[in-house]
Amino acid sequence: MTPMRLLVWLVGIWVACVAGQDMGSTVYPMIYTNLYNWPCTRLLNSTSTLGCQAPHTGSGVLYLVNSQSDIDTFLQTSLDDSFAIILPYSLLTLDNIATLENSGRVTGLLVQWGTSQVPSGASFRSPDSVNPNHAFGLYASDPNAYVWNQQATEITQASFNLPIFAIEPFDQPSTQVYTTIMQAVQDNQERNYVNYPLQAVDFNLMMWAAVNAETCLRRGWCLPVGGMSVYSTPSSDIQPDDQKPIVVLSAAMDSNSLFRDLTVGVGSSLSGLVTLLAVADALSRSPQPLSQANKHVLFTAFTAEPWGFAGSQRFLQDISSPFVCTNGSRASACQYDDAPCTLPCVQNLAFKRLNAANLDTVLEFGSIGTGVQDIGLWAHVDDPSVSGDLVQQLVSHNNETNVPIQPAYTDGVQRRLPPSSAMSFLKKNPKLKAAVVTGYQKQMNSYYNSDIDDQMNNQALTTTICGLATASARTVYDNVFAGAPNGTATGGGNLTANCNLISELLDCLSANFSCAYMQQFFNVSGIGRISHYSSVYTFNNPQPQDIPRFVLSYLGLVNGHAGTQPPKPCQSIADCPSGQYCFRQQCTVSMTYYHPAYGTGLHFDETRGQMVVADPTQPTFTESTWDEPSMRIFLVSSRKQQHIELVVGILWTLGSVAVVFAGKRFVKKRFKTE
Repeated sequence: MTPMRLLVWLVGIWVACVAGQDMGSTVYPMIYTNLYNWPCTRLLNSTSTLGCQAPHTGSGVLYLVNSQSDIDTFLQTSLDDSFAIILPYSLLTLDNIATLENSGRVTGLLVQWGTSQVPSGASFRSPDSVNPNHAFGLYASDPNAYVWNQQATEITQASFNLPIFAIEPFDQPSTQVYTTIMQAVQDNQERNYVNYPLQAVDFNLMMWAAVNAETCLRRGWCLPVGGMSVYSTPSSDIQPDDQKPIVVLSAAMDSNSLFRDLTVGVGSSLSGLVTLLAVADALSRSPQPLSQANKHVLFTAFTAEPWGFAGSQRFLQDISSPFVCTNGSRASACQYDDAPCTLPCVQNLAFKRLNAANLDTVLEFGSIGTGVQDIGLWAHVDDPSVSGDLVQQLVSHNNETNVPIQPAYTDGVQRRLPPSSAMSFLKKNPKLKAAVVTGYQKQMNSYYNSDIDDQMNNQALTTTICGLATASARTVYDNVFAGAPNGTATGGGNLTANCNLISELLDCLSANFSCAYMQQFFNVSGIGRISHYSSVYTFNNPQPQDIPRFVLSYLGLVNGHAGTQPPKPCQSIADCPSGQYCFRQQCTVSMTYYHPAYGTGLHFDETRGQMVVADPTQPTFTESTWDEPSMRIFLVSSRKQQHIELVVGILWTLGSVAVVFAGKRFVKKRFKTE
């Protein structure tokens, strides 16, 4: 082939490629409509996988079912196609998922819920396990341990090789997706699902991780579930050898659900977190500074608690174990500037100022409720002989607030503790006084750790939390000033929680993160609901999610003090002297810090830069990496027409090839060319 012919040939290929790309970009939006999507994704632990994944892309005609009988009707029909089933959240059960998947005609599920699709509490069942985190809790070895979530469906603990996406209209983009999908399936209904073309959806939910946590970590296809916990104390001078007992106030910052990007957990965790923040605010106005009390007060807000109590167990492990700094060689540089130790790489050593041996009391705020059909508050303990007096203090102050708090064991049944961070503390020291306050006595709320746990009665829930926070603040004040002179121990009787603040926090953290109150802390706008899923922990560049960022700023402010007088204004931490934070545009000194939160069964080998499973009996939850999940809608023709189009295409191709060869022979013969 001559150089000129080669050049012409290459130019021709280039023109064809460019033209093809241009045609593809032009034709694509005429065929497909891409949709925002909220998928069920894959997690892994030491033994298996959880959640959803689809090894191949697939598409299906949109088909709507509204009842169990609709599912039965679909299974009995002889429709000749693949389908994407739209069903209400109440029909998302293990049996229904298995039946639809085994039919061989279902390529994916779209789960819808809105006001009309949310079942009542009596008919809904939590998707979590029947005894959440039992394997990692205080009673893991007890075969007769009380079961707290007896009616749970355990969907979040199962694994599905089927794409499952949520369509919930909670903001403008999600409402647009919801409307598009529902209008499309309505068109299909009007065509009786047989008069083509029909509206179909194409799914892509490829998860890279497989088998278990050890395998995916070795392959580099997953990251630890976790993030940043927060701890804070007004005792800026706390030291491990000061012999002062520590009273811990605790709550979880995150929740869990099948569609983790949509997780809110109003009743599951947010109600408890807001209670903790309200107590901190009330105690900041105590008659005597808490830093002068006979005991330290430590506020802890833990991340990744639904995943084997990862935040609280990691925190307890780190403050209980000797810290050995070697500053040895690493696979990569320590990610923190001016780190006090580079192997292991830590941002600060403040956690070593907390002596686990000094822990005295734990008061935890768990699943308080949603303000809808709540039945009161209950204080749970592991051993009434150890912690009963703490409960009685709460009850006595409860009488001053008219919010009913009762010992959970008043009926004579000792169920001990429900799943809670307090278990992590008691595993370290069974003699601690510990109480967990929840909105249930015998069984968890039916919305526990579910996607539907995003609604509340703000006014009713505010009243409950305000009363609980007031009683708790007074109880803590009496506890930490016990034995103090001049009647200081009873001076907390006038402490009162700020009910207006509680109402604002509930709204801001559940539905409106760009609220006016948040704007006092961050430059935020246009952000409505945010996910309360913990996300993943990355060692190379650990970053807190929105909730921990706010909690750090909030607790740092209420437990800190101005670094200088007059206070120095700031826009970022860079404007403040070393050792100070920038909270609400003011340089602040505060004993408030982040702490890593990920399963204690995992270990980061910094010499190799590799996360490994160190103890498979402890929490090892990881999240798969993935191709970007996608969902797009388009018109599809019938299979019969598709077969005809395929045959015509093949014949057209063969005919084109024949014409090319005939033309080539003609040109050679006519012009006598090679």
